[in-house]
Amino acid sequence: MHTRYYHPSWWGRAEPIHITTCPRYPGSKEGTILDVFFINISSVSENGGFLAGSRHSLLHNLKFKNVDLTYKRWTNYTGGLYDYRPGCQDLVKHKTGGMMLEQISSLEIDNVRMRWSRGSLKGWDVNPLLF
Repeated sequence: MHTRYYHPSWWGRAEPIHITTCPRYPGSKEGTILDVFFINISSVSENGGFLAGSRHSLLHNLKFKNVDLTYKRWTNYTGGLYDYRPGCQDLVKHKTGGMMLEQISSLEIDNVRMRWSRGSLKGWDVNPLLF
């Protein structure tokens, strides 16, 4: 797959994988996400993966196997933002990692490759995984 930035009013920031338990509306109860497997996935994207549980609902038992992620910028939209819309928060300024992970219980990573295209490191964190 290929993912790219579109207009900032669109939800999402070109993540190849995006999962969150953030409630859609204030006061809503968080749902549960568990036993999600990402197997045999290849992507070229302008952003890293985004996996965020919430304070009252962790993500449980996620597995990545045979995943190949290439990061490359080709649009002129601003990077360095995480998009929690339409739930927990709006856009949050943050250096970008290969995968942003928060509020997760049980994560298995097997044969995952992350690489950055030449000239595409500006605005990225040096650590591929951000917790």
